[in-house]
This record gives sequence, C-alpha cells and structure tokens, in this order.
Amino acid sequence: MSISLVCPIRGDLKAEYFAKDGLTVSEEARRIDCINYLLSKGYPSEHIECETTIIKHIGNSGKNSLRADITIYEKPKYIINSLPHEEKIKQIILVGEIKRESKSKGSAVKHQLEPALRQIDRPEVYGVYWDDINRHLYIKQTKNNQVSISKDELGNLPEYGNPYLYKKLKYKDLIKPEDISATLMEIANILRSNHINDESTRYRETVKLLLAKYMDEREAKESGNELILQISPGNDPGFITRVESLYRTTANFYSKAKTIFTHKTTELEEKALREIVEKVQGLNLLDSSIDSMQQVFMTFVPAVFKKELDQYFTPLTLVNCMVEILRPGINDKVVDPAMGTGDFLTAAMQYRFKLGDGTIISRVYGMDKDPQAFELATVNMILNKDGQTYFENLDSIENHAKWQGELGIALCNPPFGSKTVETRPEVLAAYDLGHEWINEDGKWKKTNKVMESQQLGILFIERCFKLLIDNGKLGIILPEGYLCTPSYGYVRKWILDKFQIIGLVELPRRIFLKSEADLRSNILFAVKNDGQKSDYSIHTELVRKVGYKLGKGFFQVPLRDAETGLEMRDSTNKILIDTDFTRVKNNFFNFIEKGKKGELSNWQGGRVSDILNHPQLDMKPRRLNVKALSNLRSIKSSKYEKLSEIAEIVEDVSLFSDTLKESDLMYLIEGQDIRAAEGFIVLKDSEKRWQVEVRKTSKAYAVKTRDVIVGLVRPERRNIGFYTHTTANVFASPDGVAVVRERSDKKHNFPIEWIFQALRTERCRLQFWTESGGTSYGKLTPDQIKNVLIPVPEQSEIDEIANAVRGWSRYVAETSNRFHEIWDSHDKVVILNSPIIGLESEEIPVGGDEEDE
Repeated sequence: MSISLVCPIRGDLKAEYFAKDGLTVSEEARRIDCINYLLSKGYPSEHIECETTIIKHIGNSGKNSLRADITIYEKPKYIINSLPHEEKIKQIILVGEIKRESKSKGSAVKHQLEPALRQIDRPEVYGVYWDDINRHLYIKQTKNNQVSISKDELGNLPEYGNPYLYKKLKYKDLIKPEDISATLMEIANILRSNHINDESTRYRETVKLLLAKYMDEREAKESGNELILQISPGNDPGFITRVESLYRTTANFYSKAKTIFTHKTTELEEKALREIVEKVQGLNLLDSSIDSMQQVFMTFVPAVFKKELDQYFTPLTLVNCMVEILRPGINDKVVDPAMGTGDFLTAAMQYRFKLGDGTIISRVYGMDKDPQAFELATVNMILNKDGQTYFENLDSIENHAKWQGELGIALCNPPFGSKTVETRPEVLAAYDLGHEWINEDGKWKKTNKVMESQQLGILFIERCFKLLIDNGKLGIILPEGYLCTPSYGYVRKWILDKFQIIGLVELPRRIFLKSEADLRSNILFAVKNDGQKSDYSIHTELVRKVGYKLGKGFFQVPLRDAETGLEMRDSTNKILIDTDFTRVKNNFFNFIEKGKKGELSNWQGGRVSDILNHPQLDMKPRRLNVKALSNLRSIKSSKYEKLSEIAEIVEDVSLFSDTLKESDLMYLIEGQDIRAAEGFIVLKDSEKRWQVEVRKTSKAYAVKTRDVIVGLVRPERRNIGFYTHTTANVFASPDGVAVVRERSDKKHNFPIEWIFQALRTERCRLQFWTESGGTSYGKLTPDQIKNVLIPVPEQSEIDEIANAVRGWSRYVAETSNRFHEIWDSHDKVVILNSPIIGLESEEIPVGGDEEDE
C-alpha cells in the first residue's frame, strides 16, 4: 500500500491522485497512466524522461521554453544526457502531452504538441496526446522537405522499434477508458451542437452507440477481425452502410431494450454519427470495470427515472459489500425482485467472474415493473458481460408466484415510503404482510382481514422470502422505522418467524440523498429458516463512511495517510476509498467463520433473545451493538435504578389558554434551546401567547426551576440541559423535549442535580441513543426516557456530585442574568434559516402630512 503516486520511471512522487479541486484526476496521475501504456507497447523505461525542454529561449524576451511532459529517446538516457541540447533533441522518437481535462486539448495540440514535433529534426516522430477522454497518436512525417502531421487512434502506436503503418483497429488495439461518464458528456455536447435538442433522442442514440460498440468488440475479440465501428481515412463511403448493419444486428440481439430501438438504425445525420463514433472507436468497453459501467447509469438515470417512484441509487461500495458478505456460490441463483438498474446483479456477476465462474450470466434473475428501469438494467447487464436472460419487465409484487422457491440469494433495495403502496385486494391477500395484524397481550397475530393498503417496502421482504429456497440468503435495505417503530412490530414478528437473522448494518442517514431520499436505513442479512431456532448470535455494524461525499455531488472520498494527509493507493496506483465497508466485510467474514467452527458460545454481541425480550421487538443495529449491550450488562451487574423510579417524567401538558391571555408574554423551550455541550438552557426572548400558538403549539409542559430538559431528537448529541432560570411563564414544547423533575419522596437520596449529571454520562447517553428510533433523525419517546437505567454509586458520592452541580447552576444563572443585562431584546433573537429577517420594508403611512404643513 502506497501513500503517494508511484511512477514507473521516477518512483515515489509524494503527489496526489486528484487535483486540487478534489474531483478531477491530477495531471501527474494521467502522466503515469500514459507511461504505463507506453511501457506496455515495449518502449524501454531507461529511454523515457519526464519534463524535457524541447525549445529554449522563446517569447517573453527569451525567458520562456517549450517543454514536453513525456519524452522517449532512441538511446538510453545515460547516453543522451551527456549530449549537447541540439544533439539530444535529435534523439527524440516520441513526445507526449498530458492534460487533466479534454477542454484543453485544442490549445495543447496546436501550441505545444505540434510545435514540439516540428522542432525535432527527424523524418518521423510520434506525438501522444492524453487527457480524461482522448487518447490520440500524432505522426510527423517528412517527405521531399515537406512536413505533415497526421492523427490516428493511440491504439495504432507501433510497438517499440517498428515503423508506423496505418491499419484499421482490432480489439487488441483498444484502450480501457478512465472515465466513461466524461466521454458520455462529450457525446451529449456533440449531439447538442448538431441540433439534437430532444433529451430522449440523445439518450437513445448514446445507448445505441454503446450497445453497438459492445457487440462490435465482442465479435472482434473472438474473430480477430477489424472493428466495424470506426472511421477509415478519407471519405469512407461505406461508413453509413457498415454502421447501420451493425445497429440492426444489435437491435435484433438486444430486443428487450424496446424503446432504445424504436428505430433499428440511427436517427442521426451522418455528420453527427461520425463525430460520436470517433469519440468511442478507440475505447475498450468490454473489459471496463463495473465501476466504469456504473458511471453510465449515474449519468443517464437522473434524466429518465421519476423521483416519486422512490427508486433510489445504491452506492457501489454498499452494493459490493452486500454481495461479498452473502458470497454467491458456484450453484447459487441470484435474484433482485426490484432490480432498478440492476447494480446488485452486475455486482454478483463481477464477484463470480473474479473467481473464474463464467456460467454466472445464466444464474441472475431480475424483475422491475418500470419499463425504463427494466431497460436500463438490460443495458447495464449487456455492458457487464451480458447476463440479462432472466430479466422480466413485470410487477414482482403482483406476480408473487414467479420463480417461487427457486433462488439461492436475494438482494434488494426496494422502493419504500408511505406514498409507495399496494392497494389491490387480490394482490395483498397473497401476502401475510398484506393482512391486518393485531397485538394481544404484547403478541402480534395475523388476522384474515386484508389491509386497504400496504407499503411496497414491507411486501418486498415477503416477496424475497417467497423467491428463496430453504436456507436461501437475503440481503435487503430497509428504513429504520421497519426495525423499531411500534406500529411495525408485526413486520419484525414475521421476520423473526420466517428467517434466522445473520446480521444488521446501520447506514448513515444521508446515504441516499443523491436520489433525494433523506432517511436512516439499515441492511438486514438473513437466512430463510422457519423451523425451530436456538438463541443464535447476530452480528451488527454501524457505517458512517461510505467512500463518497454524502450529498448531491456524491464524489469519492480517498483514504488518507494519518501523518501526511496524502491519498493512499495500491501498488497499481488505484485510489483507495475511505469507507467503513471494508471493516464491515472483514468483521462479517470473521463472525461467519466463527459460527461455522462453533466458536460463538461466548459471543458478546446481540442474540435473538435480545430482540424477543424487548417489548417492541426492537431490531436496530446500534441497540444490538457489542458496546451498547456491554454497557447495559455492566450497569445491571451493580446497583442501578430505573429513571421513572427515582424522578418524575412530567406528563401534564397544559393549554396556555388555561393560565395566559392571548397578549400575555411567555417563553417556550424547544430542543434547539439546549446547549448540549455545556448542559444548560438558553432562554429565548419572550413571545405573546398567540404568537407561540400560531408558530408552534397551543399546549406544553409548565417548567420549574431545577427541571432537567431532555431533547427528544438526536439524543446521541447528549441533548440534556438543566433549567436554572426563575422566570415566570416558561413552558416546554412536548414534541421536542421531555421534562424530568425531582420527586419529593426521593429527593433526599436522589437529588435532581445528581440525576442531571447521571443522565449526561456516557452510560446513559448510549442508552438514549440506542433506544431512539425513526426513519430520519433518531427520536426518543417518553417511555424510553422513563426506562433508562442509572448506575447508583454510594450516597456520599451522590451528595458530592449534587453539591458540585448546585454550585455550577448558580454560576450559570448569574452568567445568564449578566448576558440579558448587556443586550436589548432584539439583539438576542436567534436567526433561523431566514435571509430576510431585518430587511422588511418599514410601513409607510398612506397620504401625506398636510396638516403638519
């Protein structure tokens, strides 16, 4: 593992893979890629030099010079470097110009590469241009004292020692692209410049081109023939006939991509077709990685998917992690019943390809009811070795018997959300989870009554179960609400009855934000097993780093050396991504291997009994985490009290109208008023009662001095404050906070100051955090606050802590009073997400001041 770029000529460079913008690959990294390509063509490393001055003393009073990024000499450098500059230049057989981005190509070729070629006094010299899209060869030839420079694909660069000879490209001449998405954007720009303004037409023509290119490469690789999809020198009169024939063959072969081939040939004029063919003719798509292929869909899918369908992108690091944890075997059939663009299935194929399993292409199954999603999945499979035989454009939920009990592994990121529902009674009747369930004495039971509607995300859990063989494996992404919210207890009951849970992984809240899905989600790994199960072990993981910047940009985040901050990469200069999924996979592998060896008897993590014994059957990964469970076991091993036994959790919510007039001033404490780090309450400026009712609520808790205010949202931040003010008419918003108050019968042994300190300790914070639930931010319920367990030390220690908190609270109260003495009320208003506060126009009276005149 390296922490810097490694050049095959200059060694460790202490340079970074990405440029300063953090998005584009650095010029130095591109130069290394180019050098590696030249070495693959047989050019000796001892003949290659970087940053060579070709022309000295030009422009700017002779202060400038013309330099080449890469130079290859006819003789080794140790001989060349002893020669005078003029003689040294005569020994150059190749110069290379490297740029980060294609937008610099025109100027770089015209003002750098071509002048350098012309300056070298040899009858034939090669020039190489290399950027994020283009890989071109320039040939300078001199005949009868006339210099000409021609252009060709870089694949036609002759092997070292051989003369240049134009030839049509064959498969072996193609170069794997670094960034297919950049090429796609270039194609889009070409189509726009040719007045193809309809987005769907640009999409169809681009995908046609990619599919035809894939067909062409596959045939050429097997036959050794020249590629059809290329432009020959001169007029090339057979171009259109040749390409249209290839398009018709492609349309017939990939007949499932129906809307792509509404026209079996191109809809473009010849000029536009030539220009886009030229952009891809030298590229090797057949051997490109799954990472490169997904770039196609990250480019196209936003334009064709509909946001309201809740069809979300799944980051490739997550996809690969799920596939590698379930480890598809040589005989496993893999299915995704809500396949979207098919990324789970392509990843499963790539996983098996690496193990030499070519038959996997006949063991992947997928369904999606959306025609566009189905078509994109088909294209995705075609570009990933063509495993789309068992793809169906069907409603998987409706066709509940399709492939029933046939598949070994199910992978799924289903559509979920309250708007994505099934309402057809005949469909719901086919699912246990399509029926109503009742909770009697804490136990869920299915009824015979069919629901009016059910979320698709829930039905897909059961759909996967139907697809699997006995002991088949499931990996499915679910919103956190399904795993912890009381109303979904029946879903968890059904899962526990039908599956043996292998593990649970909590994902970061913003992982699907690119698809505008801002929620907290989890992965459930399980085995279909509805027989008797022992108190088996469950592995849990928490993921925070996914390898991408979470948000609309979705850029890769490189792993960095802790000392230098340099990006880290492997021996081939491939960037290492900073992701927790590497740890997750390794930990799961260890857990599974220990299970096979019977070494989990002393397992310190979660067990199924930790779910079954919970009143809500809570399955959140963080609650079953080793650290969370160890914390509880540690507390229970010594003296402890439940909070509700030693303090009052206020339940009385009063209407303001019972005590205040509409114009009376009051204060409302909300979650944002708790200073989590310092532990005190910041009292906002007062508001009239009617203003609070319009803005927020009409009823709240009446707050007293020395109350403890617990924030309900994001409890992992330790949102617990001590109220020190003596101000009248102070209330607390019940949807944002809970109020904990000293009990008169317990205050001698358990003063509220000690309780406040205890609730802010790590041992209580972990309980609040692991118990909280919800699909977005974690949120506590009053019952969860009541049930928190507090370790109880000796009485002398309790008294000492309480006295210390009293002294601190007096200081906080005094500081607050001083604060309010310094500023006017309008200088203490908190500005929240409003750019216009303070910019409203002043009211101008109607009419003039004639009477004053």
